[in-house]
Amino acid sequence: MLIGVSLGPGDAELVTIKAKKAIEEANEVIVPGKLAEGIVRKFREDVRVVEFPMGNANEVVERLSDELAERCIYEDIAFCVLGDVAFFSTFQDVYSAVRKKNSDVVIEMIPGVPSFTAVFSKLSLFVDGSLKIKSALDQEEKFEVILKATKPVKMAEDLKRRGFDVVQVEKMYMDGEFIGEPKKKASYFTMVVGWR
Repeated sequence: MLIGVSLGPGDAELVTIKAKKAIEEANEVIVPGKLAEGIVRKFREDVRVVEFPMGNANEVVERLSDELAERCIYEDIAFCVLGDVAFFSTFQDVYSAVRKKNSDVVIEMIPGVPSFTAVFSKLSLFVDGSLKIKSALDQEEKFEVILKATKPVKMAEDLKRRGFDVVQVEKMYMDGEFIGEPKKKASYFTMVVGWR
């Protein structure tokens, strides 16, 4: 199995229990640089650093994905990144290349504490209204997440009209988790997620 492990914003004490367990139990742990290595070494001594040159990591991704596409069938390998593996992460390229080369590889992604939510705790600010997150790299809105989506069908219709694919995610990582087509009613622990 290939495990994308999120390390959080840089403090080893913010690494989740699930991430720590994956780091400790994997057959091998790979990190894309010295900052991630420093965090992982708090939990495990043997860490492999694979440098990814900024802007042109194609050769590195190609070689590493060849290896992982074979090894991850019979070994658990953790690829650990700062922040969250799902957000602007080196893991995305590795994930895509491994998936393309061997669709039989099971891939798990372990979420972490992303910097764009941690910053509010650092600043002692409470988010109690809408929040817009943008990247300086790309100004086009590719994703929209609606929290507390107790009327998901109505919200999904609006997103679909604007060209988004949509899914309802309710009670994520809890008993009764639901991910699928939006329903008429939902609990307080529901998000509607759109992407294009």
